[in-house]
Amino acid sequence: MQPFFFSKRKIHPIIIPVMLALLTGAILLNHRFIASTDSTGYRANLLEKIEYAKTFSDYTAALFCYEVTSDSITTAYTLKNPSDYNIPELPATLSTFRYSQYNTDKTEKNEEKLLTMLSDQLSQYDKSSLSEQDQLTYALLARNFDLNKQLAPYAYYEELLGATTGVQANLPVTLGEYPLRTEKDIKVYLSLLTQIPTYFDNVILYEKHRQKAGFTTPDFMLNDTLDGLNSLIEGLRQDDNCFAETFEERVCALNSLPDKKVADYCQKNREYIRKYVIPSYEKLQQFIKDSLNQTQKNSDTDTPARESNTAGLTESSSRNSGYIPEPGTAYGLASLPDGANYYALLVKSNTGSNRSPKELIAMTELALKSSLGNVLNIALTDQEAYFYYCDNPIKSYYENPNAILEALSLLSRENYPVLTTAPTYTIKSVPDSLAAHLSPAFYMIPAIDDFTDNTIYINQLYTSTENGNLFTTLAHEGFPGHLYQTVYFNSLNPPVIRQILDYPGYVEGWATYVEMNSFHYIDYPLEGDSLCTLYQSDTIISLALSSRVDLGVNYEGWTLNDVNQFFEDNGFNSYYAADVYAYVVEAPATYLRYFIGYLEIEQLKNDYKNQEMENFSEKEFHQKLLDIGPADFETIREKMLQ
Repeated sequence: MQPFFFSKRKIHPIIIPVMLALLTGAILLNHRFIASTDSTGYRANLLEKIEYAKTFSDYTAALFCYEVTSDSITTAYTLKNPSDYNIPELPATLSTFRYSQYNTDKTEKNEEKLLTMLSDQLSQYDKSSLSEQDQLTYALLARNFDLNKQLAPYAYYEELLGATTGVQANLPVTLGEYPLRTEKDIKVYLSLLTQIPTYFDNVILYEKHRQKAGFTTPDFMLNDTLDGLNSLIEGLRQDDNCFAETFEERVCALNSLPDKKVADYCQKNREYIRKYVIPSYEKLQQFIKDSLNQTQKNSDTDTPARESNTAGLTESSSRNSGYIPEPGTAYGLASLPDGANYYALLVKSNTGSNRSPKELIAMTELALKSSLGNVLNIALTDQEAYFYYCDNPIKSYYENPNAILEALSLLSRENYPVLTTAPTYTIKSVPDSLAAHLSPAFYMIPAIDDFTDNTIYINQLYTSTENGNLFTTLAHEGFPGHLYQTVYFNSLNPPVIRQILDYPGYVEGWATYVEMNSFHYIDYPLEGDSLCTLYQSDTIISLALSSRVDLGVNYEGWTLNDVNQFFEDNGFNSYYAADVYAYVVEAPATYLRYFIGYLEIEQLKNDYKNQEMENFSEKEFHQKLLDIGPADFETIREKMLQ
């Protein structure tokens, strides 16, 4: 029995549905306003409207329409009824991303030019004459443009083919939840399938030129991605594949369609899977195989074979996939030209925190030390609770996901404001063929004009009552987490541009914060306070370790050997060191969305409590934070600590 343990925990990201269009430019994706080829005169006209808008309201309305019409995926997921926003029917577009245009935009600095135009136009409006709500929107846009202008010069720093975060892994979920509300939507969806080959061709071109520019994807990442592709392609060749099943379920749910049309559309979908989807994935599969073969050839002729040095690693460090990063080689962003500076900007974008990486390192280490101290204290003073914690996962009275969500919605009312609009939700299981490379659970963001209709996916490979994380995971994804926060904010009828500005640090920080609080809702078999602190501290320790590794690898240039040493120095064996290392190389700053966002909210709460003193109310604090809505923490602090 170990005194402490590092549980295998994958993050619970919100899957933003349009993630597959990573480089198209929608705010929804990664805060990036990226100039892209306009396939319609409508969007070109919108740019002109933005540049010459007479009022702030006209400016934000045109900007909103420009962003949500970047492609059909973005439009369909953002709006149920685009016509209500004066958006016409547009050509079916899977993605506006074209490698040639991306390269031109970077070479000619088109992104910076667009951001400069947006900033200059924004500055034309008198902020003091705006309403309080519009002043907040103004401040957020100004900071958003400034940050993204700093990020714009960093071409090829983004990895598109990560095993978990890559376009190939997210596309099935994205299209599997694509809204089919009418027969027209079905036709658009089928048209999108025909565009997958072109889209993947551009992704491959991007990756080829990325490699030529010196941004080589490590072999261990390519092997992980290849494993996922092999599994997915094998599944796609089956009749009950994820593209076919989800499509047929949604089409059959359209009662307005006669049976003959339903059958015809289902047949055409299966035909398109064979004709467009499978060959596209096979081409991507071959590209990765070729990349691995080329790496091996270079390795054979230039240097000793990589992936072979396992000195100093425990057997358990070999990772589930068996592909080990070379222990003495730095693979993180810090190993790239100006990579540490890029990472610092990426962290700011992902967390919404204005603190430097060095400050975040100190903040993370302090939280880790505090939680380890909490566990040690209970181990010394309440051994019965401690030994129970070491031998048992969390056990909840509630086991059914719907029962858990219902219980959470009731239990949370004491400390969180009651929703004025009652949401509906559907619990779905991640398809088996995708389970190994998707998160334990994720929440699908609903359309802003249909925000009461919500979906949560559970990956039963990782999340269940048996491993004890179903209750707290659903607190994170549902009540009072993502689902609750999304419905609450949208029910305030905020400016539409606010509803598509993405602040992962606020959103994931909130969900992690309420997840930590949800441990108090569990009925423990022994002394509740001790067990609550132990299980809560275990989760914080896991996130703190992963976040510190993220900062170490991508800002300080840590190797796997450094990560192993870090684990040992803090009293842990290196069982999952290689797993964590590989993930933070693939998805830098992602863990920080959760943990730094959580720590920022905790710090904000402490400062607000000190300000209010005897007048402090936890429920009131939550309401004020929710009323402000997604934003960077500098802006939130200015609003809450006036």
